[in-house]
Amino acid sequence: MIIVQDRIAVAAADLPRLRALLERQYLPDARARGLFLLDSGVSPPLTLAGEPCTFWLRWQLDDVGAFWTARGMAVGNPLVSAFWHEVDRFCAERHREFLRPDGFDRQPLPGPTTVTSFLGEPQGWRETAQLHLRPNADHTDRDALVAALSAVGGLPGVRRAHLGENIDVRFGAGDYTWDVCYESAGAAEAAKASDQWQGTLMPLLNRLLVAFEPVALENVGAGSRRPDLRAGIKRTALFRVLPGVAGEQRARFEHDLLAMPDYIPEILNWRLSRASVATGAARPDWSYVWEQEYADIAGLNVAYMFHPYHWAYLDGCFDPESGRQIIDGRMCHAYCPMSSGILGAEGSLAPQ
Repeated sequence: MIIVQDRIAVAAADLPRLRALLERQYLPDARARGLFLLDSGVSPPLTLAGEPCTFWLRWQLDDVGAFWTARGMAVGNPLVSAFWHEVDRFCAERHREFLRPDGFDRQPLPGPTTVTSFLGEPQGWRETAQLHLRPNADHTDRDALVAALSAVGGLPGVRRAHLGENIDVRFGAGDYTWDVCYESAGAAEAAKASDQWQGTLMPLLNRLLVAFEPVALENVGAGSRRPDLRAGIKRTALFRVLPGVAGEQRARFEHDLLAMPDYIPEILNWRLSRASVATGAARPDWSYVWEQEYADIAGLNVAYMFHPYHWAYLDGCFDPESGRQIIDGRMCHAYCPMSSGILGAEGSLAPQ
């Protein structure tokens, strides 16, 4: 069981308005999403001149699976965002937090380990892209595209190219994730000017894709527990920072993302990058690229998704209900099988 606690600072005169809004607009939907109201309260139990009071709400969720179900339903429901937008219009501050029922059992809480010895600096110039196929692309089209993309790995100045077919495209992912590591930005420019790229690859991209947006990676931090990883799952997430987010908030977000491997050992290799302009492309509509590699799908779907550092702490940066959202809810979450590791090899690649 998970206890969800909302703390809302509101003027005492506006308490009736908040209660009415909650009853009318939020409670029915909350029940449908699996949030069950346990109780509510006000502190202090009096009106202080010139001071807001705190309105408390305590909810129950069955488990972590119920948390992600409720989160997913909230993302697609405009009533949820409309409710919190209205609350923010007249309430001074709000914060959502998650409690584990304790019962004084003194069970140790999960904590971090150090990954300092695994940190490294990626070499070369890498670009990643989500490839969104047109609905009418058939197997012959796919085969031709895969062959042309794979052939890029043989161009001068290309250290490595990897094409992975994404497992799930429901969360902003394309049909494929394509990663290309070049010796330098100049090598990327030369490869894209080649006859093979211009004469074979580009016509296929233009004909078969709805969207193709390569993103260059400006490294923030990276590490590798398993640089020799040969197969597994690569996860690529792309985020947008909301307008008006301060620099110190961005810095804290970067720090907190890069702390995830301290808590989740199943993250074998990782890299956080600021989204930058790929050679010959437009400025991307993304702020960050967050990549991880796992030994298997359970590392992502179980260890990563169900760890409290993720859902109870870091996810608040993405959640409009948390009171501390700084990342747009529209994101790309792509994951695909790897035929060979990408992130762990970046720090040790030699020009081929």
